[in-house]
Amino acid sequence: MEDYNNTPPVQGPPPPPLSSNVLSQEEDIPPLKPNNWLWQSIVATLFCCNVLGIVGIVYAARVDVLYSNRKYSEAEKNAKNARTWTIIAIVLGLISIISWVVMMSTGNMPSYLEEIIENNASGYNF
Repeated sequence: MEDYNNTPPVQGPPPPPLSSNVLSQEEDIPPLKPNNWLWQSIVATLFCCNVLGIVGIVYAARVDVLYSNRKYSEAEKNAKNARTWTIIAIVLGLISIISWVVMMSTGNMPSYLEEIIENNASGYNF
């Protein structure tokens, strides 16, 4: 009979150090996807301020593409820009709506519009 107790055990490659294994797992986990503000910028474009809302839509559309391409910091910057432009569009739209309502309720709107017509009327308008 052969004696198997004297043979050395078969060893594989050494395991990687624990600290590098933990770091590689942390790098594989992406950060949370930022809010792209797309639907808010569309609503701002339709109801408040067209030009600034479109700028918000452009930035919002970039967020998902950059995030899927693993450009997380750029996606976060575009999300912040979309948020900024959308909020500006909403605020300016609300200010203009409030000013129109105030001018209509105080009775200043008809005189304001008549003044615009008189100042811009040419000799052909009667």
